[in-house]
Amino acid sequence: MLTGAIFGGCSEEKTPAPPAKSTPSVAAETKPPVAPPTTVNLPFKVEVVEVTPSTMPAIHSFASGTAGGKWLILGGRIAGLHGFGSGNDNFPRSTANTNAFVVDPVANKLLGSVDLVKNLPVPLAGALTATNPEFDQEGNDLFILGGYGKDLQSGNLITFGTVTKVDVAGLINAIVAGNNSIAGFFTQNPAPDNRLNVAGGTLKLYQNTFYLVFGQDFTGFYSIQNRDYNRAGGQFQKYTEKVRVFTLNPDLSINTFTQIDGGYDDTLPYHRRDLNVVDIIMPDGATPAATVYGGVFMAGKVAGHLTPMDVNFLTPPTVVRSPFKQGLNHYDCMHVTVFDKASSSSFTTLLGGISQFHYDQPSNTLVQDALDLDNGVDGLPFINTVSTIQHGPQGAYAQFIQPKPLPGLLGTDGQFLPDSALQKSQIFPNGVINLTGLTARTLVGHMVGGIESFGPYSGLVKDKNPATIASSRLFEIWITPGASPVIPMPPLPTSTTPWPVTK
Repeated sequence: MLTGAIFGGCSEEKTPAPPAKSTPSVAAETKPPVAPPTTVNLPFKVEVVEVTPSTMPAIHSFASGTAGGKWLILGGRIAGLHGFGSGNDNFPRSTANTNAFVVDPVANKLLGSVDLVKNLPVPLAGALTATNPEFDQEGNDLFILGGYGKDLQSGNLITFGTVTKVDVAGLINAIVAGNNSIAGFFTQNPAPDNRLNVAGGTLKLYQNTFYLVFGQDFTGFYSIQNRDYNRAGGQFQKYTEKVRVFTLNPDLSINTFTQIDGGYDDTLPYHRRDLNVVDIIMPDGATPAATVYGGVFMAGKVAGHLTPMDVNFLTPPTVVRSPFKQGLNHYDCMHVTVFDKASSSSFTTLLGGISQFHYDQPSNTLVQDALDLDNGVDGLPFINTVSTIQHGPQGAYAQFIQPKPLPGLLGTDGQFLPDSALQKSQIFPNGVINLTGLTARTLVGHMVGGIESFGPYSGLVKDKNPATIASSRLFEIWITPGASPVIPMPPLPTSTTPWPVTK
């Protein structure tokens, strides 16, 4: 079985590519033009508008909270894709984000920052400077748990077993005022709990109950050598393969705890991490839930998961799997969901990221690249395609391609943050946009951060150094009610296509 970890856009389950003996082309294979694809209409239009120049911090795989129209950003990484060397420094500490940033998205302005390592006790600083933590906000309280990073007490690389509550408004005000005495804005559980050792999952909070969806526990330095896995002094990896449901005591220790899934299957559909767990509204137009889209890796394969599943916040909670197969945007990426009362559907738009397949516009087909590890092709490219998945009544799904792609290979491990000016009639409490409340073109939020790649496969990028970066680009997301043409998702490919190589 292949093993490995993924933090920030690419699989460490992928074998490192030696120097290519030939020069692979990063252009799509030339194909004869075909008739324009058939279009259908969605009940709204999505526009992605770049704000330039951007003053945002360059960051990805972070936690965020909001208060008073301002953003609080903590943790994550400030460099691009992590390395694939044979040493034990593939997550150098210099690439960890050790600051808390405050951003005014409307003014496109960084209002201030504070160094967490210099101004917090070691247990807090270590956990809050990890990458790929899970987080969610309820009122003014931001809960951050897990994540992979350096334990500042032992010096080891671990997945943290901590949960930290942040007073978002208080911390934002202190940072803007230049006050470095910030320890009082944080509360942490009295001792690490291995049930919280999760990175690359997603946290949802509903009615004081936490839902920790999938992810993994990865301990030790990352190595490309399989011999270093699951041995003393090496690295240990275990997927949770569960939704962990729990409540907390006032001191943030775990009170009640259970684990759920949707039943055993030898394909191990719950063996996934670095996925999109999106908030939705059920067809009744009122009940919140969450839907899991994508994630990596299928057990024993360098491949993403295609089948979605719902996490229902019931008593007891349930996980409901679907036979639908998602065509694009399988890795953690920016996303925004709109609920349409007329069709009783939640429409989730996924922006870029990494994908099991990619869209070839001239032929209107999905393409799956054949593995060519000698030439750096691992079959999971960065893409710029924007797609929308409709989740309708009776578990019906459909996926569509938006006609305009992103202006670059963006979106991986970035975030969509709703606009604070939205009225209660325009947004549900869980952040889903209510189409009924929109009467004209409306700014619904921004997308920020993430990884930007300069080629579908970073190993093939020859004219950029580095081949990937942490993005500081800022984009407005606008929604306009009314019929808007999109392209129905083409059939999934039944075979792989060799990557074009120029001899």
